[in-house]
Amino acid sequence: MFFLKHPFRMHGGTDIPYRKDTAQMNSAVMPPPAQVILPMQQHVGAPCSPLVKVGDSVLVGQKIADSAAPVSAPIHASISGTVSAVRSITLPGGQNTQAVVIRSDGRMALSPNLRPPVIRTKDDFCRAVRESGLVGLGGAGFPTHVKLNLPSGKDVDTLIVNLAECEPYLTSDHREALEDTDAVFSGIRAVRAFLGVK
Repeated sequence: MFFLKHPFRMHGGTDIPYRKDTAQMNSAVMPPPAQVILPMQQHVGAPCSPLVKVGDSVLVGQKIADSAAPVSAPIHASISGTVSAVRSITLPGGQNTQAVVIRSDGRMALSPNLRPPVIRTKDDFCRAVRESGLVGLGGAGFPTHVKLNLPSGKDVDTLIVNLAECEPYLTSDHREALEDTDAVFSGIRAVRAFLGVK
């Protein structure tokens, strides 16, 4: 009989310090910035097109950009204020994209459209997830509704909830699970129910 002595030994690679000091710190609400620059390309899917123009007033949670492409997610205003520019920017990876620039009014006034959706079916659920603009927190930012939209006749027997953060410094999933546990489990129950996870 053959046994692997070190089945997971890796040679080479990079040993990066975890730097997880923030894992022990409570989350904090930051004051709104003076302006935000929201790229129209925020994920691996198709870029969005702006739904607002210079001079428009926007509210927190208002949809400011969208795309008809199946692999894309809408973008919402993160502050209330006035659209001061729609211009081209270069992302850290070198790609060029349009961006909506919003100058804050300091009020953080919420959009009246921010209300819980009526969800009765799996299609309602997937549509609500898409409309909320949910994307994964990984580097790809993959639109979540695409992952939930299973082909007809496909069943899911196991739901894996990944709260592991493998990169240095990242502790937001950990803090969310500790500080808002009920909401995390509520989301898990919703996914299980609407996808029919056994």
